[in-house]
Amino acid sequence: EPHIFGMFCPFCRDSLAQGLLGRFDYAEGVTLTQSCIQYRQTFGSWRLHVPTVKWDYYVPMPNEVQSQHSRKAHYEEVQSFRVFLQTLTGKEITDAMLTDALAVCDENRRLLRELYEYRKEADPKVTGVEALYASLTAQFIDKREHNEMLKKVLAALPSRKMERKTGARFMTIGSENDDVAFMGMVESVGATIVVDDQCSGSRYFWNASKPEGDVIKAIADRYCDRPACPTKDYPAHTRFDHDLGLAKD
Repeated sequence: EPHIFGMFCPFCRDSLAQGLLGRFDYAEGVTLTQSCIQYRQTFGSWRLHVPTVKWDYYVPMPNEVQSQHSRKAHYEEVQSFRVFLQTLTGKEITDAMLTDALAVCDENRRLLRELYEYRKEADPKVTGVEALYASLTAQFIDKREHNEMLKKVLAALPSRKMERKTGARFMTIGSENDDVAFMGMVESVGATIVVDDQCSGSRYFWNASKPEGDVIKAIADRYCDRPACPTKDYPAHTRFDHDLGLAKD
């Protein structure tokens, strides 16, 4: 309570709690890209109160991604972050290294999209809880390792027999909902979560980067193009059409 408002969401509060409890003592630095003001306070409190933090970096992200200036602004911020990391580590981060890493990330996004396709079936071969685990683990497991595991899962899914009834088909819409217990409860009483629009789910991986000669531009533009977070969805509200499309699919 001395470090973050009690009204802030459990995700913000728990992220700070993990640091205060010493569960990230192995991490020397912390970074944040602009999302919401509540998580910004989590970041600020990490910097002030987690004693193992030796460096930090804040990457501004345009809130008005629909602005004609947003891509140039975000390009410059991503490039500045690259320079910071090079200075911090004393190692050059080459275009070739970034291109290789981007290809690995894009493959992960493609494989997760394939996994989500199995949720559309009349009897989905993937539950909402399983899909949530797949998306969440992609955010902290080495991407190459995660890709190999996804390939094994996708190879096994066509012959999978589900020993459960689909029941009511739900879509979840929200922000960083990583509440596995809640989703498990929903699916335990005659329902299946068949799709989501959440930053802990589909918004994390939905779009891949576009072919681009400048790899920094490819990375920066991809974040401006992703399905919009509510904090960045203005002046036009693009999420309505996106969510309607997910529901129809």
